[in-house]
Amino acid sequence: MAAEKSGKKKLTPRQHAFVRNLAKGASQKDAFIAAGYKAKHPDQGAHQALKQIQGKVPQIMDEMGLTDHLLIEKYLVPLLDAEETKFFNEGKKRINVPALGIRHTALDTAFKLRGSYAPRDPKEAEQFGVKVIVMDMPRPPKHHPAIDVEPSGNGTPPTDNDGHD
Repeated sequence: MAAEKSGKKKLTPRQHAFVRNLAKGASQKDAFIAAGYKAKHPDQGAHQALKQIQGKVPQIMDEMGLTDHLLIEKYLVPLLDAEETKFFNEGKKRINVPALGIRHTALDTAFKLRGSYAPRDPKEAEQFGVKVIVMDMPRPPKHHPAIDVEPSGNGTPPTDNDGHD
C-alpha cells in the first residue's frame, strides 16, 4: 500500500502469477485461471488483467534500467542484422545467411512498439482518425483507337481517315 501511495506501481501477487504463466507459454485464458483469478468470462478477464499489467510495466522496466532507448539500441537494432549459419554437404560447407525469421520478429516488435499497426479492437480504432491525402493530378490523355500513335514513316503526321477521303 505504501508503494502505491509513493507513486510506484507494483504488480499484485496474482498479476505476478499471471505473467509467470504467460512466460511459460500458457494462453491468456489459462494463465488467468492458473493465477487464481475468478471470472464468469475468463477471456475478457485475462484481457483486462493484461491491460492493467501493461500500464505498470513501463515504470517497472525504467526502474530496472531497461529504458526504451537501451532496449532498442542494445537488443532490437542488432536483431535487424541477424544472421544464421547454414551447413551443407554433411557439415563440410557452411555459409552465413540473413536470419529472416529473427529479422521479421524484430521488425514486428518495432512496429508494435511504435503503434504502427491498426488497432484490432474496434473501440480502440474509433480513437484514431483517418488520414486522407488529396492529390491534384491531371488525367492522362485518353487513348483513341482510331488515332495512329506510330510514326507514319513518310514525315507527315498520321491522319484519322487512314488514307480514305
